[in-house]
Amino acid sequence: MKTFQVRQSLHYDLMIAAGSEQEAILKAGVIPLTQWETERTDITAELIDETEEIDDY
Repeated sequence: MKTFQVRQSLHYDLMIAAGSEQEAILKAGVIPLTQWETERTDITAELIDETEEIDDY
């Protein structure tokens, strides 16, 4: 039996005029997502556990 963890990530794009990277991050934090443009969606699966069933004799 294999167990997977699945993640879905949404990537947004927004142009912001700012004097520094820190200022841009702070400005982006208060802008609602409805004003952002969806760039792409990624879905990934990661194997987190794999066990083999052992027959009892």
